[in-house]
Amino acid sequence: MKVEIHLRGPLAVKRGMQVFHLDVREGANLEMTLQSLIESEEEVEKVWTDTDRMDREALILRNETDIGLTGGLDTMLEDGDKIVILPLVHGG
Repeated sequence: MKVEIHLRGPLAVKRGMQVFHLDVREGANLEMTLQSLIESEEEVEKVWTDTDRMDREALILRNETDIGLTGGLDTMLEDGDKIVILPLVHGG
């Protein structure tokens, strides 16, 4: 099955590519899919070394819904899902 991952924020600008189209196996959850993205994209891995860190440092949406409302990283994916990763920006 296929899913889209959309990066937003500085990483998307730096990477020069905002959308990734990934083939994932049936029954894949969000954690498995995001780990695959981290391992396959060097620029992403420079920012997030693992999915837990990504979850803490970004708002992650599946089909426009915060994954915190749908099971977090254990959220099961379906063909055609759109995942948006929006880095949290903060500072002092």
